[in-house]
Amino acid sequence: MNKLAEKLTLEMIPDGIWHTVAEEIGVSNLIKLAELVGGANIYIPKADSFVRPVLYEKIKEEYNGYNTAQLARKYGITERWVREICGDDIPGQMELIEYLEELSRKK
Repeated sequence: MNKLAEKLTLEMIPDGIWHTVAEEIGVSNLIKLAELVGGANIYIPKADSFVRPVLYEKIKEEYNGYNTAQLARKYGITERWVREICGDDIPGQMELIEYLEELSRKK
């Protein structure tokens, strides 16, 4: 950070998005951000997208094969999305084809 940036205060930053960002992360961190990506067009994802893997792991831990609707309500997602995250298999449940093959072998 150069000597001029060290003297920058929050009050010197015009009102708007960058003033708000500086309030949240501090002026020195705003300068670091500008040095890192200044001049570039970047997309900053919502915070939810960064923590989504943690949410998915939590859902997988709580999933028992029978609580799809409860998990969907609890986490504000659809039942289909819970099944997508966890897979459609109920733990210990045999696939239909496996079951039919087993039945045909017994005959």
